[in-house]
Amino acid sequence: MIRHKQHSKLDPEYVDKKLNEFFKEDNSEADITTMATQNHQLVQAYFIAKEDLVFVGRDVVVQAFKECSIHQIQEDGAEIKKGEPLAMLSGPINIILQKERVVLNLIQRLSGIASNTRSLVKIVAPHSIQLLDTRKTTPGLRAFEKFAVFIGGGTNHRFSLKEAAMIKDNHLVGSPNIKDAVEKVINDNPEKDIQVEVDNVTQLQVALYSRATSIMLDNFCPKEIPAAIKTIQKSERGQKIYIELSGGITKDNIKDYCIKGVHGISIGALTHNIKSKDISLDLK
Repeated sequence: MIRHKQHSKLDPEYVDKKLNEFFKEDNSEADITTMATQNHQLVQAYFIAKEDLVFVGRDVVVQAFKECSIHQIQEDGAEIKKGEPLAMLSGPINIILQKERVVLNLIQRLSGIASNTRSLVKIVAPHSIQLLDTRKTTPGLRAFEKFAVFIGGGTNHRFSLKEAAMIKDNHLVGSPNIKDAVEKVINDNPEKDIQVEVDNVTQLQVALYSRATSIMLDNFCPKEIPAAIKTIQKSERGQKIYIELSGGITKDNIKDYCIKGVHGISIGALTHNIKSKDISLDLK
């Protein structure tokens, strides 16, 4: 059950545009060290995995080094062992050195996201549960980071505030109750997915009287979830409601949340609390 657009690829023009922004921020064309020490000699460059990882960054490397010849590059999603090459290219040393840091920063982070995502997907997939990302992404990198989640085997939640509605406690300010808030959203957006976040049984019971298409059980402990699911499923629209869990779920405890009836588990840390993978660029 996929409710939102999946970011299964990156638009090369978009990648090129973002890379130019990043290179401008880094003043890559005014690299005083490279300009003083190098003279555009041709070199070979090797991107090497310094630890096991799931690689993401093919489009980044291709677009960043268009002036170079790329002789070898791994596909996005490839599982790479420590010491194996990710890409090999040749070109002017000045261009490679000026762009090195930006490219490494991106592919290290994206590979970290994909690697962590895949490790968690392997836990939830046997239970037919989707692993969902959130909007807790790095400003300016959302498309990249959601793509990395997808490559890692995860499922993309809504990309932006426009794509779907998610009603939380703060949205109820000025609205009498959850049901009225849902109706207001439906009236303005009849074709949109509408999710209601609840953090207790009382809110859940009220939400079930609304026309919400999805209910997020936020910060429910594993012992509370089976009863909540049963309550949802016994309701009039229960079989049509997408059940999502969120809050306090980590790699250490995610197995406890793989409960029958759950459709998806969303984890903000997929994109906001990630350790980048160690990748080096060696010149010869």
